[in-house]
Amino acid sequence: MTDESLDVKIETPSCERCDGYLTGWKRALADYDNLKKDLGRERSEMRQAAVADAASRMIPVLDNFDTAVKFVPEEIDDKLRNWLIGILFVQTQLEEALRQMGLESFGEVGETFDANLHDAVGESPPSDSDQRSDQQISEVIARGWKFTTRIIRPAKVIITSSLNHSIT
Repeated sequence: MTDESLDVKIETPSCERCDGYLTGWKRALADYDNLKKDLGRERSEMRQAAVADAASRMIPVLDNFDTAVKFVPEEIDDKLRNWLIGILFVQTQLEEALRQMGLESFGEVGETFDANLHDAVGESPPSDSDQRSDQQISEVIARGWKFTTRIIRPAKVIITSSLNHSIT
């Protein structure tokens, strides 16, 4: 059998048809790349929302630890002191878990009040020995927390104010 006896004709598509297929293939590939990017972005947003939700549920627990620590009696026996050290260790572990999730606490005494970060729940006049200027944080009621650039909860603070707020 020779090549001449097969007499098969292979039709080659025109260049115009090839270009159409190539354009369609490139468009499908670009659509697929865009889909992958969109899904990646969506996954990232879902992950961030899950972290923010979990954090918003754990932050009140840390607030309770902070409040409890403020009221620790000065005079306690060694047995109770060891128990307190264990409780403080649990608080530290919870704070570290939030940090590892990407959260950061903020709101410190002496910082300048920023309405974007802080929620002023009260004002106090500066004392004679107080070196803080107007609109500085004099007391932190509850720490603020942020995740990346998103504020999970503003810090609840008391600020110094030299303005006279008496009602006449």
